[in-house]
Amino acid sequence: MGRKTKYVEFLRNLEELMDIERVDFAKALGKQTTNLSQYFSGKKKLGKGVIRNAIRNLSEWQVTSFCEVEKIPDPLTSIPTRPGIYALYDEAGNTLYVGQAKNLRAETNQTLNRQVNFPIRLGPALSKKRKPKYKEVAKRLSVYVVESSRLRQNLEAILLRVFPNQSHNNKLGNFR
Repeated sequence: MGRKTKYVEFLRNLEELMDIERVDFAKALGKQTTNLSQYFSGKKKLGKGVIRNAIRNLSEWQVTSFCEVEKIPDPLTSIPTRPGIYALYDEAGNTLYVGQAKNLRAETNQTLNRQVNFPIRLGPALSKKRKPKYKEVAKRLSVYVVESSRLRQNLEAILLRVFPNQSHNNKLGNFR
């Protein structure tokens, strides 16, 4: 029995053990149903990487907290370059921004250098003309390492719904 055949057999056994419909099995693995069928029929190559990613998707619900509502580090070099979710807060603890990132350090830096897309009260007056950058307004940060792209997408979508009036993201996020 060749290596490819072993991988296909492993996937078939896994599908049988999970005892779910093929569509749901494909989704649990992070694959399209058509791709999964092509793996089973041999039309598409099933290698070690596909199996590794499938297993990772099955056990992807790991979230590791890096920091929770802490002062934004200066410089940002302590923020991991791993994928995850992050949130920016003002001095009063109001959520300014929630985002997902493939590289938390780079994305946090980019967001901090973006202009705020909503009116900010700086002093006694509400200034609609002056749009400061997030780094002028954001004082605290939460960072969570989340390897799974699907989980990052879903967590961001949930968080954007939890903070709809505080988080001023211009997107609401979709579930995958």
